[in-house]
Amino acid sequence: MIRFSLQPHENNEVGRPWYDTLKGIAFALTSLAELKRLVSERHDAGYNRGERLNQFYALNGRYWLDTCGNCGSVSGIPKDIPHADIPLVLSQEDFFKFLNEHIAEENRSSICTTMDGGNLPASELSCPQCGQGWSIVNCHDVVVYHTTEVFPLADFVGMTLGEVKLLYNMKSDAIYWMQPDILIRHDRFIDNSPKYPNTEKDWEKGIVVNECGWVSEKDGINDDYVVQEGDEGFFNIRKYFHGECNRNHLAEEEERKFREIFEKAGFQVVKMTSMPNQYCSCEKCAPWFDVETVFGTIRIGWRKRVINIDWSGLNLTEAAHEVTNGQDGIHVGGWDKAEDYLSCIHKHLSHLSPAS
Repeated sequence: MIRFSLQPHENNEVGRPWYDTLKGIAFALTSLAELKRLVSERHDAGYNRGERLNQFYALNGRYWLDTCGNCGSVSGIPKDIPHADIPLVLSQEDFFKFLNEHIAEENRSSICTTMDGGNLPASELSCPQCGQGWSIVNCHDVVVYHTTEVFPLADFVGMTLGEVKLLYNMKSDAIYWMQPDILIRHDRFIDNSPKYPNTEKDWEKGIVVNECGWVSEKDGINDDYVVQEGDEGFFNIRKYFHGECNRNHLAEEEERKFREIFEKAGFQVVKMTSMPNQYCSCEKCAPWFDVETVFGTIRIGWRKRVINIDWSGLNLTEAAHEVTNGQDGIHVGGWDKAEDYLSCIHKHLSHLSPAS
């Protein structure tokens, strides 16, 4: 995060290229494609040609364009200041003047910039949740997830890796790309012979050539490689969700997963009620749930990297207190451990009760 500096910066547009003027930037904000071109042109100018650029706040204060060619997402503007009230493009000096006139000094410290390139989605992509696309109207309302996944390539046997990449590039729900240093996996590539057969170094002992069967461009795998039966591919995936779609997606996915582990643990789920995450309010932290069972209510939800389980809403038997050590809650490391702990509680609850 980079906080705003309230130091003014001289804005000189005389003789400047289109991508460094108020008029040029205003034109770029007529479409998402033009905005992405603007960001690319400024980055190229700053990083490849060494141009010193003017600073601007664009799209009603949602993006910061800095002197080096970076684009950042602006957050923290108080909700009682509608973005529509902020001019479409402002120089840095005029933006800070607007802040001084409309926002109390004590509230300005919450305004900050994330140097994320603006997280601009491609126009040809769509939100994975609702299937709707992106435009200059909603490009700022975006939540981005970068994940990796291994996909079986059974449907592409006989095709070249270049053809596989092209087909994945045509998908509209996300950006998929393969990195040169980890491409294809197959058991036939596994080599458990010592990588350092004559080493005297302890840390090199026991290391094998290729334990997992992954190969890369250094192993001769390129776009001409022909996919074989049993091959798997390693993909980087970047998905772009609308803000509301992201919240719906998180709620649906978490409710499904929590319901699943409760049922696997033996509980009969009567009702699940969602609530805001009780630990973190960021856009990527899923809601928590009150899970109503025949024994009472258990509150559960992710607390960053652990799952919080709160059973203070249960009427625990003496036997159940033995497994919980008299506590009202616990943090466990992941889905499997949460299921194990819930199973243990259910076992003790149901042992002395006809309910199940």
